[in-house]
Amino acid sequence: MSEKRLDNERKVCDAVARAIEDIMGDERSNAYSPEDNAHKAPIEYVFNVHEVTYAIEHTVVEAFDGQIRADVDFDNFIKPIVKALDGKLPSPGLYNVYFTAHPTKGMKPRALTQTQTAIIDWIRKAAGDLHAEHPEEPTIGARPFGHTNSRRDRVQDVDVFLQRETRTGLADRHRGRLFACRFEPKAYEELRLRRLIEAANKKLPKLRAWRDRGAHTILVLENRDISLSNHMVIYEAVQAALRERSDYPDEVWLVDTSIETEWTVWCLIRDGMEFPDEDTETRYREFDPANLENVSSRATVRRY
Repeated sequence: MSEKRLDNERKVCDAVARAIEDIMGDERSNAYSPEDNAHKAPIEYVFNVHEVTYAIEHTVVEAFDGQIRADVDFDNFIKPIVKALDGKLPSPGLYNVYFTAHPTKGMKPRALTQTQTAIIDWIRKAAGDLHAEHPEEPTIGARPFGHTNSRRDRVQDVDVFLQRETRTGLADRHRGRLFACRFEPKAYEELRLRRLIEAANKKLPKLRAWRDRGAHTILVLENRDISLSNHMVIYEAVQAALRERSDYPDEVWLVDTSIETEWTVWCLIRDGMEFPDEDTETRYREFDPANLENVSSRATVRRY
């Protein structure tokens, strides 16, 4: 994950606008960003299709407070470790290394480099020890069919858990591989709901102001998390977060940007109906973000 991924808002809005154009069979017009124009209700994006004004506000769904920042930090933390060891650990065996959700929180740059080096050394030694315990690959028809062993330690104030797996018929592409993972934070579903409630308190009054002016309002949720979230758990959290509100938007959409080259767009709720497109030919839509626009007041209409 790169720093650029922290600012997907305008392309996410363009993806939803394109989905609406597809549903309505016409292009948008009179598009602009109230946020850019210092509007009293500064939502992300407004446009017309036919005679309907659509008002879109965007927010990021997080499974816990600070998740997106933690994701970026973890990506920067793990890359040199994986680069140094992936494909170079004792074979046979596939290795998974686990960390807490945000292992480098508050860590200074110099300490980060020292910690990465120490963890690389620790994994290399631990992997050798694990391999020495069961160096042979199980043969077809033998029992047991596989074996798992592990090591756990605290390295430079970072908790590290390394697991080695070997089994019958382990694919060549997995031999000596290292995959980095994180443990789920405690009660993360409750934390996700709390974050959605906070987002609703901030975003929905602005959408309500546009609804009072006759606009069709849309709350767009962006999911960047591939490990703790999916469209069903997010839908359930949205239902809980909006259940008692009087400023319920006309539609709620989800744009999953967790895969950098292919974003998936779902309508979760439309006029109170859950997954309204479920029984249609287009249950969801997929977009290459490279083909989406950073919509703003300077991009008033999409060009095909």
